[in-house]
Amino acid sequence: MAAIGSRLLQNWKLIFTIVLPLVLLPLLFIEYEDAAICKTASNHGPSNVAFKAAYVILIVAIFWMVEALPLAVTSLLPLVLFPFLGVRDSSSVSASYMKETNAMFLGGLIIALAVEYCNLHRRIALRVMTIIGSSPIRLMAGIMLTTMFLSMWMSNTATAAMMVPIVLAIVDELHNTPVATDRPEGGNSSKRPSKQMSLEMGAEFASTNQLTSQQSLEDLELEAKLIKNKKMYMFAVAYSANIGGTGVITGTGPNLVFQDVIKNVDVGQNGKYLDMTFATWMAFNVPGMLLNIFVAFVYLTFQFHGVPNWRYWPLISLCSKKRTLNSEEQIERVREEKVAKLLMSEYRKLGPMTFHEMGVGFVFFTTVMLWLFRDPRFMPGWDEQIEGAEIGDATAAMLGVMLLFIIPKDLSFILGTAKPGKTPEALLDWKFIQKNLPWGVVLLLGGGFALSDSSDASRLSCWIGQQLANLDSLPNPVILIIVMVLTALVTEVCSNVATANVILPILLTLSRSLGIHPLYLTVPATVTCSYAFMLPVATPPNAIVFAAGDLRIRDMVKAGAFLNLSCTIVFFLVNISYGELLFNYSGYIYENATAF
Repeated sequence: MAAIGSRLLQNWKLIFTIVLPLVLLPLLFIEYEDAAICKTASNHGPSNVAFKAAYVILIVAIFWMVEALPLAVTSLLPLVLFPFLGVRDSSSVSASYMKETNAMFLGGLIIALAVEYCNLHRRIALRVMTIIGSSPIRLMAGIMLTTMFLSMWMSNTATAAMMVPIVLAIVDELHNTPVATDRPEGGNSSKRPSKQMSLEMGAEFASTNQLTSQQSLEDLELEAKLIKNKKMYMFAVAYSANIGGTGVITGTGPNLVFQDVIKNVDVGQNGKYLDMTFATWMAFNVPGMLLNIFVAFVYLTFQFHGVPNWRYWPLISLCSKKRTLNSEEQIERVREEKVAKLLMSEYRKLGPMTFHEMGVGFVFFTTVMLWLFRDPRFMPGWDEQIEGAEIGDATAAMLGVMLLFIIPKDLSFILGTAKPGKTPEALLDWKFIQKNLPWGVVLLLGGGFALSDSSDASRLSCWIGQQLANLDSLPNPVILIIVMVLTALVTEVCSNVATANVILPILLTLSRSLGIHPLYLTVPATVTCSYAFMLPVATPPNAIVFAAGDLRIRDMVKAGAFLNLSCTIVFFLVNISYGELLFNYSGYIYENATAF
C-alpha cells in the first residue's frame, strides 16, 4: 500500500493533469440567459459559451498555480482548447499572443538585456553603493536604491541575479575581517618550575582559558551578526526588485497585462478625465513605490538591527562632533573600510566608461524619452506631429531594438583602426538574446491575453461582474481593500502575471456594474500583484535570494508577512488620496453603456 502511495505521489502531476479537466466537465453543459447588460447583437438568449470559456480559464489558472505543466506550456493551452470548444477561432486566439503590449514587453526586455550585455548595470550598481556608504545600514540603502532603479527598467529577475553576487562578495569580505582581540602567546621553558612559578603558571593558564572562551564567544557573535546581515541584504534585494517593478508600466508582467486590458476602455472620455499613459502611470505609481521602499528599508533596519546607531545616519553623523570609538566600533569601522575598498576595487576594474556602454545608455535614454513624451498630457505628444499615424509604445521600443543592432559597439570602424577583414560588432549580439531572453514569459503573457480576450468575447467577465454587483452595498474603500488583500494572498501562490490576467477583466466589469472609475480597482490590484514577499515561489527574485542566501521558508514568511500587509495599506492610502486628486475617482461618470 505504501508503495502504491509513493508511486501516486511521484506521478501526481500526470494524475492531476488528467483528473482536473474531468472534474470540471459539468461546466460545459451549463446554460444561462444573458442579462440586458451582457447582450450584444450577436449574443442573445440561452448560451453556454461563457462557461466553456470558464472551463478553459479554470484549467489554465489551476495548472499555473500548481505548475502541473511548465508555465510556458500551460500558456499554450488556450490555442488548443478555445477553438475545440467553439469559444474563439484559432486565428483570433493566435493574435492574442503577439499584441502591441507583448511587442512592447519584448522590446523592453531586449533593451534591458543590452544594458546587461555591456555591463552598464554593474557600473551603475557599484557606483551608487560606493557613494552612499559601507556601514551595514547605508550599504542596505545603496543595495535597495540600486535594485529598485534597475528593476524599474530591467527584468526584476535579471536585476536580482546581478545584485546577489555583489552582496555575497560583500558578506565574504566582512567574514574575512579578523577580530582585533589580543591572544596570549604561549612559551616553553626547560627549567623546572618552582612552587611560586607553578602558581603563577596556573593563574596564567586559567586566564588564557578565560580569554580563549571569550574569543570563541566573540567569534560566534561575529558569525551570527554576519548571518543576520546576509539575510538582511538578501531580503533587501528581493523586496526592492519586486517593489521597483511597479514604478514603470513596462517594469513587470502585471503592469503590461493591465495596459492591454485597459486599452479597450475609454478612460479619458476624449479628454474629460485623465487617461492612463506611460507618463501618468509613473506620475501615480512612483510616489507609492518610493514610500514602500522607505517602509521596507525602515522595517528591515529595525528587524535586523533594532534602533540604529546614530553614526549610520548621514545627516546626523555629519553634524555630530568626532569622538573616540570604542573597541567594538573600531572593529566595525575596519569592516566598513574593507567593504568600501572592495566596492571601489570592483568599480575600478570596470575601467573608464566605454563607447559600448555610452551607446547602450543613449539608446536606453532615447527609448524612455519616447515613451514618456509620446502622450505626456501636459503638452502635445510627439506622435501628434505625424499626421495620419497611430503610434504606440511598441513602436518606440522596437526602434530602440533596431538601433542596438545598427550602432557599432566601438569607434574603430569609423576611425579606420579596425583590423582588416574584421566585421564591426553592434551594440548587441543576437546570440546573447537567444540565450538570455525569457521566452517563456513572453508566452505566459500571450496566454494570459488569450484568456482575457476570450473571457470578454464570451461575456464571461460580464457575467461574473453581474454576480458581484451586490457589493454595491459596501463603501468603495472597503471593496478596494478586499480586492487588494485577496490579490496579495493569491499572488503568493500563483504567478503574478497569471493572477493579473484572471482578475483584471473581472474587476473592469465589476467597476462598470458599480459605477466605479475603471482605474480605482484595477491599478491597485495590478500593483498588489507585485507585493509577494513571503514565499520563494511567489516571484523569481524571491526564488533567487532563497537559493543563494541559505534562507528557510520560515525566515521568508516571518520577514515578508508584515511587508505584504504594510505595502498593501500604503498603496491603499495612496490610491484613495493621491489617486483621487490625480484621476478624480469620485467625479467619474460613464459616458454611455458601451464604454466597455
